[in-house]
Amino acid sequence: MKKSLAVFSLSLIAATAFAQSSSKHPSPTPTPTPAAAPAIEINGPTLQLTSLSWSHVSNKAVDQATARQNISSNTSGVKVGAALLQATVGKGAYISNYAEDQAYASQNLASNVGNVDVKQALAQVVLLKNTSVRNYASDQSSAVQNISTNNACVTCQ
Repeated sequence: MKKSLAVFSLSLIAATAFAQSSSKHPSPTPTPTPAAAPAIEINGPTLQLTSLSWSHVSNKAVDQATARQNISSNTSGVKVGAALLQATVGKGAYISNYAEDQAYASQNLASNVGNVDVKQALAQVVLLKNTSVRNYASDQSSAVQNISTNNACVTCQ
């Protein structure tokens, strides 16, 4: 328990230091055209942190439905103009994504999928202990799972 608390505390300290602005790296001035503008634009340092302790996170699709689960993640249409830290930490958690029949399932933890533009430093961390991460698909469905990754597959969101 003390070790987990120490890791989490160090993560928060690192995140705080990471998120502090630096005069060496000013945020770029965005100049997107209206047609090419991303859906989400973040110009300051960003921390995406998910902390799970003895938790259950579940996403499910049945029949011909679609299931997408994003934890501390970005998918297509996100532009980050400054430093980004994505972290998912957990102990004793159960993280599940499920698709059945002709459904599609995608699960992302501390990941960027598709057209995500990060202009400066990027750190992606997943720290899990005694935790189950499960992505399931059957029949004609497909399952995509990204953990601390970058995936350029726009259709794999």
